[in-house]
Amino acid sequence: MGGIRTYFSPDTVAVSPSCVIFVKRLANGQYDLCGQGSSLYSMSSERLGVDLSFQGSNTFKISGTASGITKILADGSPSDKDSWLMNRLTTTQVWQASPINTTDEYIGIKPDVKTKDGAWYGTIYAGFSFRLASPGMTAYYVSHAGGTGFTMTQIDGDVIAAGTPVIVRCHSANPEDNKIEPVIGGYSFEQTNRLGGVYCSLDVTKHHTVTLFDRVSMRVLGLNDKGELAFVSNPSADRLYNGQFLMANKAYLKVSPNDADVMTIDGYADINSVKSDSKSSTGIYTLTGIRVSDKAQMRPGIYIQNGKKVIVR
Repeated sequence: MGGIRTYFSPDTVAVSPSCVIFVKRLANGQYDLCGQGSSLYSMSSERLGVDLSFQGSNTFKISGTASGITKILADGSPSDKDSWLMNRLTTTQVWQASPINTTDEYIGIKPDVKTKDGAWYGTIYAGFSFRLASPGMTAYYVSHAGGTGFTMTQIDGDVIAAGTPVIVRCHSANPEDNKIEPVIGGYSFEQTNRLGGVYCSLDVTKHHTVTLFDRVSMRVLGLNDKGELAFVSNPSADRLYNGQFLMANKAYLKVSPNDADVMTIDGYADINSVKSDSKSSTGIYTLTGIRVSDKAQMRPGIYIQNGKKVIVR
């Protein structure tokens, strides 16, 4: 449960999927708290539900009873800006729950990098399905990776399925401009995705749920020496938790031992040299080499379709 975070600052809530909890009513009248790809009920092998005690003004106490012992779920710290969950403190046992919307209680993506052409990109790995709620945002997965490059393909449809690590081109550096909206439903992602992701990065006393960054088999989103989007084996210090672990709710690229330390969008570096009879030119691409789904509605701009420039107005 340490992967679910509680917050004192709404500004922090705006950039972390770990604070999103789905409350599900069980058949016996109790509840299940779902988040970060798991739930209390599943973690207890479907033996323990929880009780919600309304305290007024959108506040609750959450408790569970087993073998005659009742414990109340609490925030792990009464002072830190965010904390993990535990059941010992009494000072933080009352929760304030805020239904998520896209006006004042929202989740937003904080970009990881800014490319030389002024574009903001970030990665996200969420345990819930969501849609991009702000204009100017686009989600991608990595359909191919190897050698010195990777292929970024735009995702079809309106919803990114739960448990799908993605790259998101953001509208700006401000999370308020990069809102996502959690949705409920049975969504799935059927494409081959070379991205992986982790829900938790927690390394505190008696709680160790971390994934060590392996420079042989992993790359983290960054920039090459030209300021172009890349996956790199030596990320900046702020891109790793405690300088050695993958960041929570972020995506990484799965690679092979012989792949380059810096991998960029491959195969389309010189887009003007693509010929219409070239086998590799099949499909639709942006001028930066990003593949766009044939079924997706293209935004206004210039594209390369089957080796020829196409203007969408």
